[in-house]
Amino acid sequence: MDPLPAAGFVATGSRLPVTAVAFLSESVILSANGGLLRIHSTQSEKCVDEATVFGHARIYGILPLRRGEEEGPTSKVLVFGSKSWTIVSIQLDSERARVLPVGRIFTVVDWIKAAHWVCADSAGARWLVALAMAHNQVQVCDAETGRVVLKAECEERSILYAAALAGDTLDDLCVAAGTVFNQVLVWRVAKGLVERRLVGHEGVIFGVGFSSDQSTLASVSDDRTVRLWSLRPEDCLDGRAEPRHTLYGHHARVWQCLVLERCIVSASEDGTCRVWQLGDCGWRTVECWRQCKKNVWAVAANPSQTLVVSGGGDGSLQVRPLAKDSRTVEAADPRLVSVPLPPAALVGAVDGVDHIRAFALLDRNTAVIATDSGHVLRRAIGTDRFSVSLAVPELRSYAMATGSAISRDGGGLAAVGLRDGSVAIILAGSGEKPLVSRLHSGPVERLVISAACCPRSFDLFTAGPDNFVLWTRVTVLVGDQQPRWTTMAKLELPSGSSFATATVNGRWAAVGTKKGCLLIYSVPASVLESGLDIVDGLLDNSAPLMQPLVSLSRVHGKLTLSAVAITNVDHQSCTIYTGGRDGMLNTFSVHTDNGTAEATRTASERLSPGRVEQLIFTDAQSLLAVTFYHKRLVLLDHFNRTELLSVACAGGANKPWQIYRDTGCLLVGFMQGGELFTYRRPLEESVQMPCNRLVDGVSSVDIRATDVGATDDGFLLATAGEDCFLRIHHYRPPRGKKTTDALRFLAETRRHASVIRCVAFVPSHSQSTRYVLTAGAGSELRCWRLDLSDGRANLVDWGAVLPAKPKYGVDRDAPRIMDIAVLTSTGECFTFAAAYSDASIRIWRMDLASQQFTCVAEDLDRSHKCCVLSLAAVSVGGRCLLFSGATNGQLMVWDTDKSDIGPPVLVFDGLHQSGVNTLDVRKLDQSRILVLSGGDDSSVAISTIAVDGDRLVRTFVCRYTDTHASSVQCVGFMDDTTAVSVSTDQRLLE
Repeated sequence: MDPLPAAGFVATGSRLPVTAVAFLSESVILSANGGLLRIHSTQSEKCVDEATVFGHARIYGILPLRRGEEEGPTSKVLVFGSKSWTIVSIQLDSERARVLPVGRIFTVVDWIKAAHWVCADSAGARWLVALAMAHNQVQVCDAETGRVVLKAECEERSILYAAALAGDTLDDLCVAAGTVFNQVLVWRVAKGLVERRLVGHEGVIFGVGFSSDQSTLASVSDDRTVRLWSLRPEDCLDGRAEPRHTLYGHHARVWQCLVLERCIVSASEDGTCRVWQLGDCGWRTVECWRQCKKNVWAVAANPSQTLVVSGGGDGSLQVRPLAKDSRTVEAADPRLVSVPLPPAALVGAVDGVDHIRAFALLDRNTAVIATDSGHVLRRAIGTDRFSVSLAVPELRSYAMATGSAISRDGGGLAAVGLRDGSVAIILAGSGEKPLVSRLHSGPVERLVISAACCPRSFDLFTAGPDNFVLWTRVTVLVGDQQPRWTTMAKLELPSGSSFATATVNGRWAAVGTKKGCLLIYSVPASVLESGLDIVDGLLDNSAPLMQPLVSLSRVHGKLTLSAVAITNVDHQSCTIYTGGRDGMLNTFSVHTDNGTAEATRTASERLSPGRVEQLIFTDAQSLLAVTFYHKRLVLLDHFNRTELLSVACAGGANKPWQIYRDTGCLLVGFMQGGELFTYRRPLEESVQMPCNRLVDGVSSVDIRATDVGATDDGFLLATAGEDCFLRIHHYRPPRGKKTTDALRFLAETRRHASVIRCVAFVPSHSQSTRYVLTAGAGSELRCWRLDLSDGRANLVDWGAVLPAKPKYGVDRDAPRIMDIAVLTSTGECFTFAAAYSDASIRIWRMDLASQQFTCVAEDLDRSHKCCVLSLAAVSVGGRCLLFSGATNGQLMVWDTDKSDIGPPVLVFDGLHQSGVNTLDVRKLDQSRILVLSGGDDSSVAISTIAVDGDRLVRTFVCRYTDTHASSVQCVGFMDDTTAVSVSTDQRLLE
């Protein structure tokens, strides 16, 4: 087998990681995907042109020569990657931009880590290209001819992971070299001597960058920090310098940073970009947005430094404006407003001393404060006005308060719990006197308020010593009428459980406990339609008792499930989000069928190294998450992957705090040093900065499985992998040379609890309805129906085979499904084979009408005796033959028409020295079959099998042992005479 020539295959659609980005002008962006250079317009939000620059290397750097520095409609762009570089010309006019034919590719002897334009003369008529190499050398070449003009070498030879160049001429050309020894060496090309040694990082240096005036250098490292260094002579003694500032915030390695006039932008392995600004209290994150699950490789700013473009490991490309003001609030920030207690004598406090016990934000201008002296006050924020709403002995030295996070008709609800089990509720604009009623037999232990799904209402959840959570509803009435307070139901808790949080949305309710348990309830229509009015005094004890329909233990390990939210509600299903004090956000899909319910975890991700304390759905269906870490409250817009606000509060989540949001502002309140502080921000300043997603991503983690299904105008592509998502794309051959529009995203879903290892389309009998199989860890097997109609795509869960659930977590001992192969298909059902890691092979039938899987045959003898890795099937002579390969290099052939598929009808021993990773089978005619296999031993084997009635005879085997330098991952027949193979050595062979 020979390597394919460069022109053998041409990529007509791709989603590769974006490894380099640059602004060519204020509205034109250049991006690199592999060896492909693309031009994007921020105005049209489309790719306007593309060209292949390197056939066998990735582009790692794009450096435009600005149009202001040269005349004419053509811009020159320096492009480099691996050991190659070239100059690409791009024609710009008022209507479009296009790449001119790529000229000569120049090569060097070492890996290029950085490049820079250098002016060869004072007139700027001739340009040089300076290249920083991986062994701390610099080579300067003529930009037109590639001729080497100068070679320079640093006095200290070291391996570099990163470098940066600065300077306009050869005389002042400066190098910042990030070494594998955790240091940055700054030296000048003209001398080769190390001028500064920057020491402080605790890991290898991955990125460095100069400021425009070369007075500051930023470096990023394996230690997850961004460090800033002063390059001024007075700040460096004896050639060594320590960082002036160290910026913490990223949760993984940091790859790149930009030093701009007003801020610093960093890109990280954690999938985020952070914008840092210098304030009165030092450098802080003013903006943070998540682009993908893993790896943002490249960032760049436009010439006016108002926009930032970032390229993700999932192939996505997005543009965001830079924030004009800081979204970070420090402890000494003048924007914080103290809300002190009025003089104790005016309130009537005993002994003339009083303290704040608890508080709640009632609206944007009012706080409700419970004091140690037994008073409940309405306190105007920012003024001296106050009033006493309640004064009872039961409040002395005991009170808890909570407020609503979302307003209703311009105001919120505050609730205060008392020692005797009473609860007082206060509404904004409802008069001074609160409504008080005794709801529990003992002290109120917990209060939670959420905005009800019906308008002008709040849901209040209270817990006492009773073994239930009482759900009541407060409805705001028109005019000056007192609000209506009704009891809805009692939510039963398991014995020994402690209530932490709750919410209701439509027909579903959810409760979280302090031991991490999630309780899901179905709300009967009778409960929603008739509530019992609460009158002053005792609650009527006839409230209906609701028992949990689903109970999931240890959703957040042993830590508290502190936040819960419900959305996508109908009578049969809903989606539940939970946040915990482990910093995780979990997503559950809940479905009911014939009175039974199933809750499946569909997503899980870490929002914070600290705690997730609250989840809030806004009217715009944006999910806000309140997190705490290192005594800092951070408000995140989860769906838009943006950090909206960060407030330093010394008490953290252990002290009283609250978020309040209405149509005009966002208000934060917290206790610090015994005082109440508030911070108000106009809502238009709190919403996320708009993001233009120029290119959608696919996946930034490993894609373990793919399959295709033919369509009239191309094919459907299914991908799945480590992130447990099944994604469907549609490929349509491009009409021109642009490939960005060839692959279009259709739909995605996640129901698998762990990694998906295999995916397969079922042969279709309809163009509008397709079925897809997915399988993987934990023996989990699922069928999906893909509905294609009216230009839309919808993935519907069409049945599953799940292992028996262990008491806690995932069953680690359940065998993995390694591969699947469809055997037969009709309009009513289909059969397929599944290979398992416990050496078994099973035949399944899927009935499409009942959505049920049935195991119809199994190799009970475990004939392979080891993990089965790969499957392939072919129909010949009226029967369906199944081929299987295992980790011992053995290949077996099975007759699937038997009720018991064992024993195999043909065995290939020693076909490979180790695992048979991949198989493909092709029928030449009714008497001959070709079998193609790829192994973990880097070899490819082609076998011929003769079909003689019921007998199968191996007639020929040819092994190619030196085709690849690493494990073969996929093989396939293109026709009767041509086959291809792909390996982890990144080669495609024919």
